[in-house]
Amino acid sequence: MNNRYLMTFLFIAFFAIGSNAQQKYTVSIGGGYSSYKASGNAKNTSGLGIDLMAKATLSESVEAFAQTGYNAYLNNGFNVAYIPMLLGANIKFNDFKVGMGIGYGSSTAGGSTKGGFTYSPQIGYKINKLDLVVHYTSTNISDRGTGTWNMVGLKILHTLF
Repeated sequence: MNNRYLMTFLFIAFFAIGSNAQQKYTVSIGGGYSSYKASGNAKNTSGLGIDLMAKATLSESVEAFAQTGYNAYLNNGFNVAYIPMLLGANIKFNDFKVGMGIGYGSSTAGGSTKGGFTYSPQIGYKINKLDLVVHYTSTNISDRGTGTWNMVGLKILHTLF
């Protein structure tokens, strides 16, 4: 099964299973700045991105999330576009949260597209309708199974509803 279809199925299942009237759902949009490093490449590069996140409050201290976005980097004279698709959970301590997302990451660079398993530990802090999120995101490239893409960055997400 294609990983994109699997992630779409998991995203739909995430909301179908959790469609309980007692749960609170929110949708946030925002942007971020991150540093990108690919294995086998000695240089780091920085880029900007846009992010979309949907969250479901499961309890007072746990929330589930689905997250995607688009990040653009200029690397050695060519553009790198990176799209993560993650499902995960956060443990909340008042306005502070610690979480982990897993899923699939896809990148287009130099005319070719590759992707693979992605994990992203995250630390966040909520200020009114803003979420500040520091993340480390790593994708293991499924093409020949030898490479990784690693990103470290900061996201600022605004809760729409």
